[in-house]
Amino acid sequence: MLGLYLGNACFLLVILTILLVRTGSYIEKIQCKYYAMLFIGAVEAYVIMDALFMKCFLIDGGSVTGFRTTVFLFYLVYVTMPYIWYLFMQSYMEIERSKARKIVEAIPLLLLLLVVIVLEFTGILWKIDDSGKYDRGPMFNLFAVLNLFYYGYTFAQTCYMLMKRNSAGKHYILKSSLFSALPLIGILINTYIIPLYGAYPFQPYCLVAGVLLVYLFMVEHQKKQLEQEQREKLLLALEHEKEATRKAREAGAVKATFLANMSHDIRTPMNAILGFSDIIAKHPDDEAVVRNAVTKIQASGEVLMKLINDVLDLSKIESGKLTMEEIATDLNQISEKLDMMMEYSIQKKQIQFQILNGLQHSSVWCDATKLQQILVNILNNAVKFTPEGGKITLEYEETAVNEEVSEYRIAVQDTGIGMDEEFQKHAFEAFERERTSTESKTEGTGLGLAIVKKLVELMGGQVSIQSKVGQGTKITVCLHLKIAGQGDIIDKQKEPAIAANAELAGVRVLLTEDNELNAEIAKEILTSAGMMVDWVEDGSACLNRLRQVEVGYYQLILMDIQMPKMNGYEATKRIRELPVSGMAHIPIIAMTANAFSDDQKRALEVGMNGFITKPIDVERMLRIIRETLQG
Repeated sequence: MLGLYLGNACFLLVILTILLVRTGSYIEKIQCKYYAMLFIGAVEAYVIMDALFMKCFLIDGGSVTGFRTTVFLFYLVYVTMPYIWYLFMQSYMEIERSKARKIVEAIPLLLLLLVVIVLEFTGILWKIDDSGKYDRGPMFNLFAVLNLFYYGYTFAQTCYMLMKRNSAGKHYILKSSLFSALPLIGILINTYIIPLYGAYPFQPYCLVAGVLLVYLFMVEHQKKQLEQEQREKLLLALEHEKEATRKAREAGAVKATFLANMSHDIRTPMNAILGFSDIIAKHPDDEAVVRNAVTKIQASGEVLMKLINDVLDLSKIESGKLTMEEIATDLNQISEKLDMMMEYSIQKKQIQFQILNGLQHSSVWCDATKLQQILVNILNNAVKFTPEGGKITLEYEETAVNEEVSEYRIAVQDTGIGMDEEFQKHAFEAFERERTSTESKTEGTGLGLAIVKKLVELMGGQVSIQSKVGQGTKITVCLHLKIAGQGDIIDKQKEPAIAANAELAGVRVLLTEDNELNAEIAKEILTSAGMMVDWVEDGSACLNRLRQVEVGYYQLILMDIQMPKMNGYEATKRIRELPVSGMAHIPIIAMTANAFSDDQKRALEVGMNGFITKPIDVERMLRIIRETLQG
């Protein structure tokens, strides 16, 4: 009998150890995992103590002291295990408890432990006589009932929570109720039925079955949690997909509108350029016709450049590659420049232009170029949408913030067509126009105000719009600027400058350009300045030409970037690697339509000395050549 009992105990311990290891390694998502492992450990201790108890109980002549010690330890495990089960079920059912409630719920355990310790050798709970015979005491039945508290309370609480929160049906309620009641069933049978028929490890089997159910329930719960997480991730992914689809659709609509507007706005000046070029071809000897056509071609070319520059400016701002360069600036000088820049377009439409100066300190630290660009864009919009005979006002206001900083409010107000309230919400968004240029008869990409807002924000300020349809628009820029002293402003007229008529005659240039028309224009500009020009069509031809001439034959190379066979970057690197020192150090200036800051940075990195963008600004081109030749 004893051998069978001990064999069963070993078998149960193997199962419990496997379940303990599996719980620790496999269960991850369940909060009650550590309570489950603690309960499994308590059951293992119970199985061990139960087996030792039965060994002492069934073998005559053993140590009475050892038997009593075993029984004492068995009862300690016996009263502790229900409380651990209760903690596990509380965690498994995700029941929130306050600290006070936890203390109160631990009182029955403390009382039972106290009873076991105090009444250890009194014989009231149990007794072992000097011959080693074990008997239950008169208080054992009451003690056993009290020990059922946590099992019974757990079972009742579980049933209540299942009835209240269950959404999985009656089958789940029945299964969960059996799960929570299994330890209770085991201890009742082991206490009141087994002693009538002999020794048998029914309680350990019930506890191990309970442990197995604990593991299976946690596996099932973890599976459901993982499935729920997957569903939530899928739903989130679907929401992101919907949002991305919506944004893509909106971006597509904006792009389509932008391309439609750009198509019209580019074709309009291109039509003028081609049309007036055709007129010149038909009337080459009529000076008045040619002069008028050239004027219109130049004006149309400026419109095209404005469109291209707007797109490039916005691209540089959004890529984060535009930096602020603060210098001491006189706002009065900026006003004078704006007045001169807007003079032609304002006079053409007979618009009244007024500057109201409320400045106390006109000298400030700021990026003058960016501020001027902001105001030019706003004023250009005002001119575009203000009818003939209208009025535009540029007003400066200053409010001191402290001794060093003032708040500057610069407002441009016109008497133009205005904007409706709905469009004002999107006026600073890229490519937004209340009406297309076809409808309003005004060119533009809808980028002007977007550039204004981004530049103002880069300067740490804010921009706002006040407008009503038919009553005009007021755009206000608010900036906090540090006040500069009058002595901080550099008088550029007093700076030493390179003479405009610096001697370029006789300078021999190797022009590397694959486009014949661009080469012809460049040759005309260079030869008009007195330089001698040789032309090659790509980087490979440039290298071959340098190998054919003596060192010093060419004083300068103008290098296009995008060319067949060998581009300008590669050609420059090859030139810098030439074995002849004098040839390897010849000045090279990029002359390209690649106008982004990255292109300029790369050109300097490969060894170029300067950067000229197309379309060519003649004065700027000659100035860069002079500066490069002078070192």
